[in-house]
Amino acid sequence: MRTGKYVLAIPVLFLATVSFPGSRVRAQAPPAEPSRIPALDPVSVERGQGLFVSRCGFCHGSNAKGGESGPDLIRSVLVLDDEGGKQIGQLLKTGRENQGMPRFELTPRETSDIANFLHQKISDAAFRQAYQILNILVGDAKAGEAYFNAAGGCKSCHSVTGDLKGIGAKYDAETLQGRIVMPRPSRGNEGRFAVIATVTLSGTSSGTSSGTSSGSSFKGVLLRMTDFDVTIKEDSGAVRTFTRVSEMNPKIERKDPLQAHLDQLPKWKDTDMHNMTAYLVTLK
Repeated sequence: MRTGKYVLAIPVLFLATVSFPGSRVRAQAPPAEPSRIPALDPVSVERGQGLFVSRCGFCHGSNAKGGESGPDLIRSVLVLDDEGGKQIGQLLKTGRENQGMPRFELTPRETSDIANFLHQKISDAAFRQAYQILNILVGDAKAGEAYFNAAGGCKSCHSVTGDLKGIGAKYDAETLQGRIVMPRPSRGNEGRFAVIATVTLSGTSSGTSSGTSSGSSFKGVLLRMTDFDVTIKEDSGAVRTFTRVSEMNPKIERKDPLQAHLDQLPKWKDTDMHNMTAYLVTLK
């Protein structure tokens, strides 16, 4: 989603500095009170959060403030102008393939839930004086350790004496919880977490370089993939773009070192997440 300029709906107090004969000074508008903040269905917002994290979070971040490649949606003009999920729903339905955003097939309720989640995040930012971040360390560290070593499957890729050593001292609890869900750095697809793609051409595929023929394969860091093209960066530094004639032409094989995290997104339960956070915080 494209971002743009916007103004938060925070009440502004105007003070009269000059008075004229016969004029009246209007009373100042009182600051927003919690009871006057627009109310959204909390059940819908919770459902929307789950949908957003699993469908959109990897690009836009679990808190909708921007992630691997997607912009901050709390500052999006389209989201701010949305009415009842209408504009958001249309965008989700059509996508923006030229910007790497796919189409999503969602039910009306799912679209409404995602819209409510985003509007709740905007409301929280606009009326920040009416809420506070509570202590998120409410889980059981022992249960988190058991989940790490068994049901969560975390131990198969991570080690508390290796890559996770001291992680509890490196991040605060809130940041750490976000890293569990969205581990890829916000700077983009590079480094040890880069998605690697192998592009194999067929008879009608076309590429940017001359001399390519059917059956030729090219491998590199995936920079972009839409319904129309795919772009990779080879180890040599060469950037190649290939036209996608169809879903399987050219053939594209992706290898994502964070695929296990992607697969886990729809499986997380609040209790497991809280327990895992409580456990990882102990790894000082």
